[in-house]
Amino acid sequence: MRLERALLGKTLIIAFAAALGAAGALYGQFSQYTQPGTPPPGGGNVTRQDLEDAVAAARWHLGGLRVDPWLALRNVSWVDNPSGQPDGATGSESDVNAVGGAGLRAYLPTGPDVTWAAYALPEYVWWDKQSDRNRLNGRYGAGVFGYFNRLSFQASGTLAEQLGIITSEFPELANSRRTEGSVGGTLRLGFSTGLFAEVSSARTENLLDDTERQSGPQLQLLNRDERRLRTGLSYEPRPRWQLRAGVEWTEADFDADSRDLSNSGTAPLLGIRYEGPKLTASIEAQQRTLEAKDGSEFVDTDVTTYQGQLLAEGNKLSASIYGRRTLTFALDEDYTHFQTDLVGVTASANLGRRTNLRVFAETGQEDFEAARPGVPARQDDVTAYGGELTMSLWRSARLHLGGSESQFDSNLPGRDRTLTTIRAGISFGIGGDDPWV
Repeated sequence: MRLERALLGKTLIIAFAAALGAAGALYGQFSQYTQPGTPPPGGGNVTRQDLEDAVAAARWHLGGLRVDPWLALRNVSWVDNPSGQPDGATGSESDVNAVGGAGLRAYLPTGPDVTWAAYALPEYVWWDKQSDRNRLNGRYGAGVFGYFNRLSFQASGTLAEQLGIITSEFPELANSRRTEGSVGGTLRLGFSTGLFAEVSSARTENLLDDTERQSGPQLQLLNRDERRLRTGLSYEPRPRWQLRAGVEWTEADFDADSRDLSNSGTAPLLGIRYEGPKLTASIEAQQRTLEAKDGSEFVDTDVTTYQGQLLAEGNKLSASIYGRRTLTFALDEDYTHFQTDLVGVTASANLGRRTNLRVFAETGQEDFEAARPGVPARQDDVTAYGGELTMSLWRSARLHLGGSESQFDSNLPGRDRTLTTIRAGISFGIGGDDPWV
């Protein structure tokens, strides 16, 4: 049980999820949508011990290969507005959906310093009233992790097809595909300093059927390719402290000829992190200068983005406060992107050996950048709250019960929207409800 709890925290982040943790926080140029109640990633490195714990916890041993099964009815939800329509609009009838799947994660240590890993987690998406939206999704990935005396590196490739919200402008549950490859590493130079570098390339596609294209928001306009290069220096004056400074280059190329938001730019970055036995604090800021590419409608911008968190952990109660400023591509053709400023709090209580309660609340605003003169200024106020109860049934089986509500109040008429979700799920496997991803 102790090992499983550790895996729920650090170890499962290693799974080639968003990008490499070796270079720091996992935020790129734009963050299209962040699930409410989600603190920013802390930016800590994936350690050799993390991988050794994952290998030791795998259930099946096939020679040197370690294999861990995963089985879950991951999400059974009642959603009041699955099509993401504005408040009061027609076509926003509630529905029930479920996501379930089964798969494997595998580890292959090759010597004391290198571990290969892979996962295959196919899932089926089911709708009650909208049966034409039923489909097979899945999450797949492979990577290699190396830890030597002065050099650590990670390389991975992932493909994820999932049901989720694409943009807060239209909080519609839709399917999307993200394919990503990344390579990164850290070279320790001596005198508590290190050189980090990371390069990644990703493709985002929104998988809409004919009905969704005709009746819903044109989410395919957000299909794009993104590239990122990040490098810099880290300094650890004391074991619990880390300072990081560097630069990040990003580029986005859009598919749609009818609406091109392609852009590129650079961003100096600065971060600091403290990780103590009961208290963790981290913040990273980037000064982003983004310029439109030839023929693009994107409006040039120069803005400071950031993400930070303060986390206090106790034996029975843990709490955190977090904040972030992010940029998001806009779907409304009157605007090119919007800036989200958000602060939130979470609290988690251990109600016994097998039960944990987590609640959250967050508030902020979205400020939209007009695509051309004469477009009215738009600002949406954001409020979200919710909670989840997790119960361990036996061995690694867990039951999840939760709900959340997100409210968006716009200064423009007809743009208010609300999304209320009640969900439940049961999962089997060390990865719990969120294995590897």
